[in-house]
Amino acid sequence: MRRTLIVLLAGIVTAGCSNALSGVGDLSERVVHGDRSSTTTTTLAGPVIEIEPVTGVVWVNEGLDAGIGDGVEPDVLVARIWERGGGSSEFVQSSPDEIAAALSGLEFPRLVPTGVTHVSSQLVYDRSTLTLDPSQSAAFGLWSAEPYSIPRGEGQLAVLRVGRNQVPGTPENEYSVFRVSDGREVSWVDGAYVYSMFCRTGVSEEACLAVAGSTTTLAILTLAR
Repeated sequence: MRRTLIVLLAGIVTAGCSNALSGVGDLSERVVHGDRSSTTTTTLAGPVIEIEPVTGVVWVNEGLDAGIGDGVEPDVLVARIWERGGGSSEFVQSSPDEIAAALSGLEFPRLVPTGVTHVSSQLVYDRSTLTLDPSQSAAFGLWSAEPYSIPRGEGQLAVLRVGRNQVPGTPENEYSVFRVSDGREVSWVDGAYVYSMFCRTGVSEEACLAVAGSTTTLAILTLAR
């Protein structure tokens, strides 16, 4: 399924680039995109999908470093980042390099909705154990302005949440689309992680699926910056 989606998306991205890439919530509907024909119909219908490479965005927490170069174990790194956060919130600002080191193999999209200029990133903790929350271990905000400089409803175009896959045998790379208040959400499982991406109203379903289907290992993306 995912391979099919990625192949289709690659064609879309190529077409979009040739046109200069122009330009969370009660459940009310669920659509599962399963077979090849349904994916083809969903992906190719409609106008040019407004997406662009993630390479040009600003990672606002990029300068944070809890000693990754020291070769510390992930649990030690996680503890250091919690201490740096001071315990004021379970969401602790973290750099993409720290998240990649703490959550090996975690993936992030290579594409973002058009208009995204900044990405915020946090590790998410369970206050009772002071370790990462298994249901949501990391969160990323995709913003059209400097994070928190304007209301979320105006500047946060999408949110990616990542948790641990705690159900062995869960089908992987099946993309489910839910309509929620203020937008839609795409969910899927890949390896050790469960991904959920919220796209605010104004980001089309096609663009949301294209972004979800473009993930690669976060560690690779950090090396390419």
